[in-house]
Amino acid sequence: MLEVRDLHAYYGKSHILQGVNLDVAAGEVVSLLGRNGVGRSTTIKAIMGEVVPRGSIRFKGCEIAGLPSYRIARLGLGYVPENRDIFPTLTVRQNLFLGQKKAGREGRWRLGDMFAMFPNLRERENNVAGVLSGGEKQMLTICRTLMGDPELIMID
Repeated sequence: MLEVRDLHAYYGKSHILQGVNLDVAAGEVVSLLGRNGVGRSTTIKAIMGEVVPRGSIRFKGCEIAGLPSYRIARLGLGYVPENRDIFPTLTVRQNLFLGQKKAGREGRWRLGDMFAMFPNLRERENNVAGVLSGGEKQMLTICRTLMGDPELIMID
């Protein structure tokens, strides 16, 4: 499903990723492990197009290296960022609906599924997201990504 070959990435002149290779098959769970600063987040950001990648990144057989993030997401690759990028002035419910790729069209994951998985979000569905606790914001970020109906999800 996801094939990464000889992936390199830089921040300025710093060569962060140096020839990363990995495969993720359908239905497989893969973890990137290592101490702080070894490139786990950069690997995900390079796959998602948030850091300029060098090398090959194939998702479902298609080369995605160099595509903009929104196009990669539309192909079915979901990303939950470490920094909990939510819309703080919108409600929990509005944040979740913004995750849908096609407004008004439900995929495999529905609003009820999110609330069943994380009951705290149901209790706060009409609250603005900015008042949620850190853990609740992380729940919201995960759920918003799932609402986009990804075939593969990467959690940082």
